[in-house]
Amino acid sequence: MNADIRRTLEIFEQISRIPRCSKNEEAAARWFEAWAGAHSWPSKRDPVGNLLIRVPATSGCERAPAVVIQGHLDMVCEKTPESPHDFSRDPIRLIREGDWIRADATTLGADNGVALALGAAMAEDPGAKHPPLELLFTVDEETGLTGAKKLEPGFVEGRILINLDSETEGVFTVGCAGGRDVQIQRETRFTPVSEGYRRMKIVVGGLTGGHSGIDIHRPRANAIKLLARLLDSLLQDGAVRLMAAAGGTRRNAIPRDAWGHVACQAERVPALHGHVAEWDAAFRAEFPCETALRLSIADAPAMPSSPAAMSQEDGRTIVNLLLALPHGVAQMDPDFSDLVQTSSNLAVTETTAAGQTVVTSQRSLSQPGLNAMSGQVRAAAALAGGRAHTESEYPPWTPNPDSPLLARCRDIYRRLYRKEPEVRGLHAGLECALIGGIYPGMDMISLGPTTENAHSPTERLHVPSLANLRNFLAALLKSMAET
Repeated sequence: MNADIRRTLEIFEQISRIPRCSKNEEAAARWFEAWAGAHSWPSKRDPVGNLLIRVPATSGCERAPAVVIQGHLDMVCEKTPESPHDFSRDPIRLIREGDWIRADATTLGADNGVALALGAAMAEDPGAKHPPLELLFTVDEETGLTGAKKLEPGFVEGRILINLDSETEGVFTVGCAGGRDVQIQRETRFTPVSEGYRRMKIVVGGLTGGHSGIDIHRPRANAIKLLARLLDSLLQDGAVRLMAAAGGTRRNAIPRDAWGHVACQAERVPALHGHVAEWDAAFRAEFPCETALRLSIADAPAMPSSPAAMSQEDGRTIVNLLLALPHGVAQMDPDFSDLVQTSSNLAVTETTAAGQTVVTSQRSLSQPGLNAMSGQVRAAAALAGGRAHTESEYPPWTPNPDSPLLARCRDIYRRLYRKEPEVRGLHAGLECALIGGIYPGMDMISLGPTTENAHSPTERLHVPSLANLRNFLAALLKSMAET
């Protein structure tokens, strides 16, 4: 491993020790402020917490146009059910396995810690030749692109932006889907449970999950959908009543785990165990890729003195809503092969004293497609008697085939690797969509090393691809410095 990539990984390991879940990026921002101060580089933060570090050009390249290198400070904090990791204080433990790096039963945070490390390593490389750089590290990307949404005109000066939040080396991303989160709330009536019922907990777990933009087209199961199908089969008669249903943790993660509490007539409990075992076998056959899928049933904690369950009508309505809400791919893109144009993720559900809450996330490279998908979600909510409202949204980033930055990137990649890079759009959301709206005329491209299974505990980073990306960035910045 050469010194250049070693330094990038050293920085990544250092920032991995700092808790930086979404909305908790303060310590990471302070680390980079101290790092910039050690190099005598000015830095500033805006009111929402976005950080900008200005790196002077290599001597003799001061007149070259400034380049913005952009990533986000936060990460998705997911872990396996059995992991004791505390994201508010524990460092992420990195594990090297051959050419790959993963974490210990948690998300790795390569999304988007690699961008931060790579930008910093490129800036401090004494052997690199580069134009003036602006390192733009935004906050709260993963829960709604908050930092990018609240950027103000004038915060950055450069009009060339390299976003480092893509996930396949050798792919140049020039457009991305817009997104919208719709939350549904449905009031629910609870009535007493008669004597002779036992409270049981049914768990759907062990699913692969993944990023709802990157992995939505893969043959992966949604734990909430599986739970709803199982509950649907159980509520056919009055022997079982729904008490609560919950699943999912993040709007942009495909749910890996879900559970339901049901009240079951005591004499029917053995049959309920058998029924769950049958569904376990059926789901395993339907989703052979989900090798760790498991359904389990056990007695739940003892019922309170006055246990309650949803009314029969409301229990059925909640399950019908979860069944009816769309999840997965709605349409493929007509212009890019193998690219999803429109999708929806049934992301989170929870039962509270007030009723049932459901969070869904829609994406589309087309504004009409985004509106249509959200309309379908709202229609399902209305039919179930629920109220739907938009929590957050961002526009699509429309590709510019005449981008000078794209042309330069393609030329340099060909010269370095003797092959054509892939140019495509991305179904996931990128901050470029919002930054381009705030800074009209910004020439943008998104790059990244190869990472897999972002937003899940199986996330991992391919080290050779990171080395290739670093070499490419060095050649690209050198080319811009000599312009």
